[in-house]
Formats: sequence, structure tokens, C-alpha cells
Amino acid sequence: MAKLAFEAGFLPSDLAELRIIFSFLLLLLLVFVFRRGDLGVRRRDLSSLAAFGIAGIGAVQLSYYEAIQRLPIGVALVIQYTAPLLLLLYARLTGKRVGARLWLAALLTIAGCALVVGIYDESLRAVNATGALLSVLSAVIFALYFTLAERVLTVHRPWTALLYGLGFALLAWAVVRPVWLLPWELAGANWTLVAGIAVLTVIPFGLTLAAVSLIPAARVGLTATFEPVVAAVAAFFLLHEALEPPQLAGGAVVLAGIAIAQSLRPREGGV
Repeated sequence: MAKLAFEAGFLPSDLAELRIIFSFLLLLLLVFVFRRGDLGVRRRDLSSLAAFGIAGIGAVQLSYYEAIQRLPIGVALVIQYTAPLLLLLYARLTGKRVGARLWLAALLTIAGCALVVGIYDESLRAVNATGALLSVLSAVIFALYFTLAERVLTVHRPWTALLYGLGFALLAWAVVRPVWLLPWELAGANWTLVAGIAVLTVIPFGLTLAAVSLIPAARVGLTATFEPVVAAVAAFFLLHEALEPPQLAGGAVVLAGIAIAQSLRPREGGV
């Protein structure tokens, strides 16, 4: 959907800010109607929620959009989904135990993801240096997002964390660029696209945070590499795009990596 938005005339910064605005409004409505008790937070928790929203949610979306404007989405996704490997490295450097099978699972999911997005296609290997650097930055921020999420979810429910995270990301964007400077006429002309992006932000972000509240963030990150597989299958059924044998093999490799990761019981002092 991001590529469609770029084709419609949105800049990456436009799309990132509009996505946060409408996702925040949608989630605020849902929480107010169905989980009003989750709206309240303690004042001392605002700083951690602000860091989660600004450094996590806001920054990861902007860096990703900037990257895919300069790179094929497949290349950007492969680089971004090295984030689970970064999470495992961070866990190891901070003294946690990371078993050999978890390292294997990480390598399998990244390799499988690369096959699913067609990294073997020669046309995808013409990498823009700026785009590659932005994708690496996006991977680092994506890992930071999971790390910050794990911390705030020790105190808050997933929907509360996401709502305040989006709210602080929105405030940060409003300081950088006031909302009245956004291309509202373009957004109005493409309201279905903007609404779809908002919905497809709230649901996966919310489910991801719900998962992080239950299992270690690194394992959730590994499971998130299944996203390109879902996208490829959806394109096959909805857009009638062909699935080549290496892509099918890549999907199987991703599933194998996820199965290995989820079959391991978290150990005390480990991931």
C-alpha cells in the first residue's frame, strides 16, 4: 500500500505522519468505546511511553518509507528483518543466554525471507546506497522498537502502550511539521488508501505488542518475518502474481525457522 501511496503523490514523510494521525484517531476511538479503563497511565510512565512512541513507532515508519522509496520493497524488507538477529545479539551482549537453535532459527527466517521476496532476481541487486543505509537504520530502529516495547509492556496493556506511543509520535511530528502543512487535499482524494493504511497499522502493531507481552521480543521478531510470506501469498490470490519455486522454498524455510524458535521454551536468564 505504501508504493500505491507514493504513486499517488505522497512523500515518505507525508505518509508516515498521516499514518500516525489516523492510526491514533482510530485506536483512540476503539479504546474509548471498548476499553476506556486502559486510557489512564501514571505520570512517571510518560517518559518511557514517549521514548517508545518517538524512537520506536515514529522513527521506524519514517526510515522504512524513506528506504522503500529508494529500494525495491523486497530488498528493504530483507534488510529490515535482520532486526531479530540484532535483538539476539543485544540479548547476548547484555548477558542473556541465546541457544544455538535460536541462532539457527534467526538465520533460517532471514534466508527464507530473502528467497520469498525474490532476492535472487538480478534486478533487485541494483541497490541504492542511500536506500541501503536507510534500511539498515530501519532495522536498528525496528530492533529498538521491540526492546522498548518489552519494557513498557511490563507496566501497560498492549493497546494502552500503542495508543500513547502513537500519541507521542504524533506530537513529535507536529513539532517537526505542523499538521496543517500536510497535503490534506491529496489525502482526501485518496481517503480509502489512507484509511486502509491506518487500519493495517493498528491491527498488526496491536497484535505484535500483544505477542511481546507474552513471549520474548526476539521470538516475536522472528515470527514477524512471516509477513513477506503472507504478502506473497496474498499477491498470488488477489493480484494473480506467480509464485516461483524458490519463493515457495523460502516460505517453507521461514516456517521452519519460526517453528524452531517457538518450540524452544524460554529459560531463566535466556531469550
